[in-house]
Amino acid sequence: MDADLLHSAMGSATAGIISRICTHPLDTAKARLQSGGDAARTYRGPVDVLRKTIRTEGIRGWYRGFGAILVGGTPGTMIYLCSYEMFKKRLSAISNKSSSTTISASNDESFVVHFAAGMLAETIACIVYVPVDVIKERLQVQQQQQQNASAAVAQQQYHGSYDALRKIMKNEGMRGVYKGYVATLFSFGPFSAIYFGLYEFTKKSAREH
Repeated sequence: MDADLLHSAMGSATAGIISRICTHPLDTAKARLQSGGDAARTYRGPVDVLRKTIRTEGIRGWYRGFGAILVGGTPGTMIYLCSYEMFKKRLSAISNKSSSTTISASNDESFVVHFAAGMLAETIACIVYVPVDVIKERLQVQQQQQQNASAAVAQQQYHGSYDALRKIMKNEGMRGVYKGYVATLFSFGPFSAIYFGLYEFTKKSAREH
């Protein structure tokens, strides 16, 4: 691994962990509000979710699924940003070999390179992100889903991230682990492409002006 990729990996891992510690409770609140059912209708908003969760489950309730994020999401973020840098370099090299030397062509191709690199990076990162999200969200909402569940359903409770992965693989196979992969890719793929394309463009414009 070259120095740039190593720096990107270390920076993305550190930033990912710190940002998740700060925002995971809100992500849990969002998941519970979106889960539907009678339990979700008892909440009046994100603050109400957080208040009721810490009262009934303690601080652990806020951080359900955090283990999956720590073990899988952090490497996913590293893969995402490092893949972007790698694809950007490779695509830029290909573009420079085949393009003309005019300034306008170079600028247009630069945006296309960043756009494509962002899309490809998201495609690779989703291989890690999607299973992490599946496990995380099931852990986040299982407590409220079991309030009205039968005893048989309650026995299927997940006891942590690894247990959730094991049971999903056993009962649903790989399709269960990667449920929503295509929808996630169609949603976040264009987002990443547009984000990196505009990010690099505005960064370059700011430097020039």
